[in-house]
Amino acid sequence: MIRKIWVLLFIPVLLSILMLPAFAAEAAPEEDHWICLLCGSEADGSVCPVCSSVRGVWRCHSCRERNLSGACRSCGKQRDDSLQEQAFCGDAMYAFPAVRYLAAQGHGDALCALAGYYEKGLILPRDPEAALACTLRACETEYAPAWLMAGKIYDRGELAERDEFKAMECFLKAAESGIPEAFWYLGVFYEEGFAVTRDTAKAMEYYRLAGEAGDADSWMSIAACYALGKGVERDFTEALAYYEKAAESGSHLACDYLGYQYMSGELVEQDTEKGLDYYRKAAELGNSRSMMALAYAWMTGQGVDPDPGEAARWYELAALAGRADAAEMLAQLQH
Repeated sequence: MIRKIWVLLFIPVLLSILMLPAFAAEAAPEEDHWICLLCGSEADGSVCPVCSSVRGVWRCHSCRERNLSGACRSCGKQRDDSLQEQAFCGDAMYAFPAVRYLAAQGHGDALCALAGYYEKGLILPRDPEAALACTLRACETEYAPAWLMAGKIYDRGELAERDEFKAMECFLKAAESGIPEAFWYLGVFYEEGFAVTRDTAKAMEYYRLAGEAGDADSWMSIAACYALGKGVERDFTEALAYYEKAAESGSHLACDYLGYQYMSGELVEQDTEKGLDYYRKAAELGNSRSMMALAYAWMTGQGVDPDPGEAARWYELAALAGRADAAEMLAQLQH
């Protein structure tokens, strides 16, 4: 009952937020405008028109105490520290007021987070232009991940018109700050000839930089070049070595791929035990296809003694990971 009452009370608050101007949080509020730290709406005067909170009131992220001063009167946590923790706590609804406030103050990480709200239409109306504007403002703060986000926006052409040259410029900026994924994107651009002359050797150089910087999947890109003979002499032995390097570095995609190869014996000598080991590693890293493969192995006795209970466990995990076919298989097993 209490939960239902809370939801009913919050609906008008949410509707009021949705009616706010789309670009309200992109610029720092003027002195007579402020952002409510309890509901995230814009306000004038001394009281929030949406939730009736007094200007400056905030709730401590650690102990939930309401405060007006710069430090929590209950636990002593500083307001700015509390807002940072709230903004990136993982709960979009609860985080929103802090995200919007910090974005208005020009914090690059908060601007990128706010861009996500606009992109997904979460709490705020979906607004691709506002998402792009927030991202570009974050770039101006020299927040390096924003350059990667901007590059993806221009590369995908979903929130803005696709522009390979702008994307390349953004990825270069992100790479200058050492962001591993940016190196991978540069590798793709050189491999495919986007915005630059196709150069597989340079592409593989960027893939190596990405892998060495911690992007495990980038080793797979090098492996694929050897497997397909793209820019280099085709060499599956070399490709296999890079797939294994990717798996050792934590790539669930590489583990899943190697699991399939060793289970099927398609391109390597069949080794069911090794294949199942790779599937387990991939599944532990969250790969739902490997979860399905393990469930099938336990159900049919592929390399293991048949065990419907273990099969059901893996189907359930795959279903929780979003696989609709896993839910169907689980239902069949339970009947």
